[in-house]
Amino acid sequence: MTDETPLRPVTKTIGAVTFVDPYDWLQRDTPEALDWMWRRDAEAQVAAQAWPGHAALKGALTQAQDAGASAALQAPRRVAGKWIHVRASTSGGMPCLWLSDALNDPGRLVVESSALAGPGDEAASTRFHWFEPSPNGEYVACAVVSRGEMVGTWRVVELATGRVLDFSVPAVAYNGALPGWLPDASGFYLGDRLEDGRHRVGFHPIKPGVPARPERVFEWGEIPANVSGVTVEMSPDGSRAFALAGPHERIAYMVGELASNDWRPFLPPHHEGECQGVWQGNDEVVARVHDDDFPQGRVVAMPVATSRDAATWRTVVPASRAIIKAVTVIDGHVCLAEVLDCAARFRIVSLADQTERLVPLEGPGSSFIAMLSRRFEHSDAMVFDFGSFVQATAHYHYDVATGRLQTVGAPPKRIDGIRVAQHFARSIDGTRVPYFLVHREDLDLSRPNPALINAYGGFNAAWMPLPLGHLAPFIEAGGILVHANLRGGGEYGKHWHDSGRLASKWNVFADLFAVADQVIQDGLTEPRLFAMSGASNGGLLAGAAIVHRPDLWRVVVPVVPIFDQLEPLPREPQFDAVRAIFLEDYGDPDHPVMSKVLHSYSPYHNVKEGTAYPAVYQVFGEKDLGCMPFHGRKFTAALRAATTSGLPVHLRVWKDVGHGSGTNDEAIEWLGFVMQQLGMSYPPRPA
Repeated sequence: MTDETPLRPVTKTIGAVTFVDPYDWLQRDTPEALDWMWRRDAEAQVAAQAWPGHAALKGALTQAQDAGASAALQAPRRVAGKWIHVRASTSGGMPCLWLSDALNDPGRLVVESSALAGPGDEAASTRFHWFEPSPNGEYVACAVVSRGEMVGTWRVVELATGRVLDFSVPAVAYNGALPGWLPDASGFYLGDRLEDGRHRVGFHPIKPGVPARPERVFEWGEIPANVSGVTVEMSPDGSRAFALAGPHERIAYMVGELASNDWRPFLPPHHEGECQGVWQGNDEVVARVHDDDFPQGRVVAMPVATSRDAATWRTVVPASRAIIKAVTVIDGHVCLAEVLDCAARFRIVSLADQTERLVPLEGPGSSFIAMLSRRFEHSDAMVFDFGSFVQATAHYHYDVATGRLQTVGAPPKRIDGIRVAQHFARSIDGTRVPYFLVHREDLDLSRPNPALINAYGGFNAAWMPLPLGHLAPFIEAGGILVHANLRGGGEYGKHWHDSGRLASKWNVFADLFAVADQVIQDGLTEPRLFAMSGASNGGLLAGAAIVHRPDLWRVVVPVVPIFDQLEPLPREPQFDAVRAIFLEDYGDPDHPVMSKVLHSYSPYHNVKEGTAYPAVYQVFGEKDLGCMPFHGRKFTAALRAATTSGLPVHLRVWKDVGHGSGTNDEAIEWLGFVMQQLGMSYPPRPA
């Protein structure tokens, strides 16, 4: 494929790397660059909809989406004897806030999401992102976003009346930072960042007449730059709090006496690893702690007064083969979300006699708690999400006293006739890399079949067995899903994460290629029938797959990716919180050593003329602050000019969408494109 995009080369030096950027003019949102982008977007839409199976695929996925529309959108919380839910209204549409006396009672509607729209918001597109109730059940703080933006507002709702208070402060939707309520609901503490990037905790009064409290600004030596957001975890009496960093590594860096605004480091000097837990009374914290000695994690009781002295910690749950991802304490029991053999499980340990039990779930499966959030939300009950390749995600309530497991709402939908098996490949350095194969039970594996490998490999996220969702038609049509667990993720603890980030990032790509080579070697597929997809950090992975091993794939789909690792973001202060996330796993492009590492794998900088590249369908969100569409503009121009395969390279940018909306509309297009490139049909032809 040839392209007429103008070449306007600019020589740049970043860190210790000097290079020529031929498409620098596409990096800024000028009218010319945007016009270029929207013309490519129109081409991508036409190409996706031209596949004969498009209408049938759209019908199947829309029907599946409608069938699950009544499912809970966020896990309910029990606070002060009431259940608080965020779910769709009775007529469908955007999520709303509900209140009930019992878990599965319909309850009453408290407030529509549209009522939380602030000045300048679009009411019709305003939706909940997070919610945090006050401990006494009087108010709920709601983080809402509008028009797909990634920065929204915190609004406050009075639960008894549904009244929306005259209160609004910025909410960063992607850093997972929550407010810390005072016990009497008179106000809450909230973390943010100054223009120079330092973290700050400030108090926001809610009730009239509540006096102001001083803010606390943390210096770099207290909370480092590579932290995106800070959650304030309040003690039961509101006298103390610790500042919990997140979202990818949850670390309680500082503890504060709020009356005096005196804060000090919470952990021993030079501690490296996660530490996150819950208050037990006002003087002790029960926390999961990870370090080089216990990379899987253990649970300890930490006296707040001597928290910096590890000799005063008392082990509550010792380390095991399972990776501890989240912990809470309910009714005298330690509740653990863990990852074992790349799958989620929930374990309950009695504080009284150390007896333990597993929550009975049919796996292997996944949970957002264990995969990404790595925390139980504040609640008087143990409520969690769980799903698997063959079962849709549902929320569950486990009664730690009786052992009763209860599904929230209707039982989750299941898919029959699917076979799931875990396998291992050997990476270039000998590391065993696990992956799951998912396909129809009756599929003939004696010959190559269409296959799609999906992976993530970063930011301490355990990429566990996810519900097939929009990939179900691919399996139905005779495809094989290869779900790979790569280094850089959180599947095997701290060392697994560390061995796939910063200067070790190349291990992630090597792991992907090892799994792909193994699947081909086993005769399950071949390059002309092989596809690869990944989102966010997985989108970077997909970009690396395109430029470093183009021989492996017929088609690759990077979803909300990063392609230019030397200039991933603009330099303006509003991008500092996102930049902190990048620094955590990728490193600083301005660093002389890391700039060379980043340049060595950066997809945009490794496009080579005269190479037969696979077909490509990129997906971006117009308002994505992290993986911005300019990455797709530059990469598309470079790839189209370089490839000799004659296969299409498309750029799709969804309007009013942030970091991936996750809607079926997106999946219909790119999945249809993949199936078209692999010669598949939908509905499947009779055998």
